[in-house]
Amino acid sequence: MEKFYDDNGLKFKCTNCKACCTLDGGAVILSSSDLSQLAKYVDLTEEQFIKVYCRWLENSDGKQYLCLKDKNKSQCVFWDCEHGCEVYEGRPVQCRTYPFWTKILETRNSWEKEKSFCPGINCGETHSKSEIESELSKYEENKTKRIIRQSENYASFS
Repeated sequence: MEKFYDDNGLKFKCTNCKACCTLDGGAVILSSSDLSQLAKYVDLTEEQFIKVYCRWLENSDGKQYLCLKDKNKSQCVFWDCEHGCEVYEGRPVQCRTYPFWTKILETRNSWEKEKSFCPGINCGETHSKSEIESELSKYEENKTKRIIRQSENYASFS
């Protein structure tokens, strides 16, 4: 099936508007590699990191996933109003690959709809089909490694 962005790619440039980092009801679901990378970045063990920076979120599939805590039910725990993302270099794949996510790339309409939320869409540099597909692949692969709660003290990967 031909993608709507095949011929010309898509333009995107992060404007640091913070909309994706302060989304009411948003969640950054962590994979095993995200957890490892973030814990190392803030110089904590994975267990310490979970206690300080994470919570469990029940998703629509009924499973509980490990995700980052938020401030005021909207801001990512690592978002700082003056300095931006405090873990930018160690940020999760979900954050790194935005807006090249499956749902956003389904149709031209879904891409344009996301523009009402993200001012960087259709701005800045053009990302080629191969760049987009690479980011999408990273996003999809990461989803298969999400941490799922199995019991109070044990988590496994989906």
